[in-house]
Amino acid sequence: MRIAAISDFHIGPTERVDCFRHTSESFHQFLDSLEATHDRIVLLGDVLQSEYGAWIGADNESAQLLAAQRRLPTLWRRFQTEPYTYLHGNHDAIAKQVSGALSELRIECDGFTVYFIHGHQFDPLLQRIYPVARLSTWFSGRVRSVGLGRVADWLEYQDVSIKHRRFEGVSGPYALAAKRLLREQEASLVVMGHTHVPQRLEIDGGIYANTGTCSHRQRMYVSIDTRRRSVKCVRDSE
Repeated sequence: MRIAAISDFHIGPTERVDCFRHTSESFHQFLDSLEATHDRIVLLGDVLQSEYGAWIGADNESAQLLAAQRRLPTLWRRFQTEPYTYLHGNHDAIAKQVSGALSELRIECDGFTVYFIHGHQFDPLLQRIYPVARLSTWFSGRVRSVGLGRVADWLEYQDVSIKHRRFEGVSGPYALAAKRLLREQEASLVVMGHTHVPQRLEIDGGIYANTGTCSHRQRMYVSIDTRRRSVKCVRDSE
């Protein structure tokens, strides 16, 4: 079986706060190519952005999630059909209640077991100062909503860069979590998203891979071939 894992689209409820920024035609063509070469496609969280509303709360997040779905109805309908499976992340966590999104997924084929999870569960900042992290996301949304998207982009880029320097690598929290999950899930491969940085590490006889991001007109994904035991991080250009 061939599986593609893609994540972190950050499709916003309005164009002003949207971080996806692909044209509909180009992204559908990208999905066409993935479907032609893969049997399953796992959407590994933060597909939609539901935390950019005027206030913080489940009701508002539900409304934001549904608004993001309505912005790109053809794309959303496509995601509801095979070969797609939708897991939620931290920015679309409300999708678990609204759309029945999964929190984790385990696929076993050809004697090769793959465990999928978004990865925010292992983010040290979300674990230690969750209210502050939530407030930071809300603030970024407010900055975007008043037309200062470039400022928000810069702030979020700094956040990604700093976290990558501090938390990535074989001794980082994501790799350590993957090491534990490989054992607990009896898996050959653990795939996460969340960090926006593609990565492939071999850990104690198993593999940890990160999808990277499909936001800001970027196209990154993990391509898995269970029969060949092949795991590749791919950057595609639009």
